[in-house]
Amino acid sequence: MKILKWIIVATACCGFIAAVLTYYPKLVIMSGYAAKIVCSCTFIGEMDEETIINKELNFKPLQLITFKIDKNKKTATASVFGLHPKTAVYREGLGCALLTDLKANEAFSSDFTLHEQKHDSLIHWFEKRTVSTTSSLAKAINNAFIENDPNSPTKNTRAVVILHKGQLIGEQYATEVNQDTPLLGWSMTKSLTSTLFGILSDNGDLDINDKTNIPEWQNDSRSEITWKHLLQMNSGLRWKEDYTDLSDAVTMLFNSDAIGQYAKSVPAESKPGTVWNYSSGTSNILSSQMKNYFGSQENYLKFPYDSLFGRLGMYSMRIETDATGDFVGSSYAWATARDWAKIGQFYLQNGMWEGEEIVSPEWVSFIQEPANGSDQLYGGHFWINSGGRFSNVPLDAYSMNGFHSQRIMIIPSLDLVIVRLGVTYKRGDFDFNDWYGKIISAVEKDY
Repeated sequence: MKILKWIIVATACCGFIAAVLTYYPKLVIMSGYAAKIVCSCTFIGEMDEETIINKELNFKPLQLITFKIDKNKKTATASVFGLHPKTAVYREGLGCALLTDLKANEAFSSDFTLHEQKHDSLIHWFEKRTVSTTSSLAKAINNAFIENDPNSPTKNTRAVVILHKGQLIGEQYATEVNQDTPLLGWSMTKSLTSTLFGILSDNGDLDINDKTNIPEWQNDSRSEITWKHLLQMNSGLRWKEDYTDLSDAVTMLFNSDAIGQYAKSVPAESKPGTVWNYSSGTSNILSSQMKNYFGSQENYLKFPYDSLFGRLGMYSMRIETDATGDFVGSSYAWATARDWAKIGQFYLQNGMWEGEEIVSPEWVSFIQEPANGSDQLYGGHFWINSGGRFSNVPLDAYSMNGFHSQRIMIIPSLDLVIVRLGVTYKRGDFDFNDWYGKIISAVEKDY
């Protein structure tokens, strides 16, 4: 019996050690993710702690996280069993930055004001659109919110907005949010970064076929990388985009002060333009290098708001910066569902807004051009349907996609924009092809 007891104890100890070796290195990433999300949801999304716990952190292994919010210092600190605590700090106008080596008082801050001048006609853009939801469309929209098991929700849809021919024809929200709640777009931010590069390109500030001339890359094969390679995710840089492992993506986002600098440091592993590899790192290289086209940090920070968001009346929109003041152009844009819908409508209008060309038709065509190696899934920081990935959606459709199943589907042939925002933990728990088919059928039937 004593031998059996010792065998059981030894087995348990080995299991504990194995678990520690497996999860301990990941604790810093878990803490970083939680600290950043809690901070942003509190100070940008204005969500309460119950919503954050039940929605934002309610999936394994983040259910082990504990956090503390300091509303005076505007910080959020998170950890697992007190191990590897991480802190994020909110800065007015810049959002929350996760801190790794820097302290809260060392993080970049600025006193610039977002959207200083609001244009009345753009403020009331939605109020001029008639909401005319039919019963069939309302039923189709509601399918996004219906859970198979209400006691164990998996879809967690928060907002749906449908625009058809420039009119608001459908809209619905979860109980914890409304039309004025800013929601995180995650990787839909990448498409905004691309749009900003489109404006720079159209202005003649850069040619996307030019080499980047990034100093750190000039002594190796990375010197051959162009802006187009980065925009189409076939730069040849080594990158692992895996949010369940200690990958490049999670290390960059959740354990780095200078996110763009981390992304620039990775080596090349293939010839530029030959291998497609989805990478949040390339988006942050773009958004950090964009600063070189402006004479000051302030002009860089104002650029998205003055050149794009303000001109579309997207006054809720903001892109957060890292602790060094660079935009996190891969992941951290926040806006109301209606403002997210505006960027979809803007592209549906071929880059025009209120009679003004903001990006050229050539840029709108470029972002839909299939990237080499992508199997017709990806263009210039936009996802495309030319390969028929969504069988219920026309082939000319393209979209902005984000983590937790954020989507803005743009369908030119139907003059239709479909926005869905939520917190779907597992890919596949929301059947977009089926849902898009229901929305399209309702629109074609009644409109």
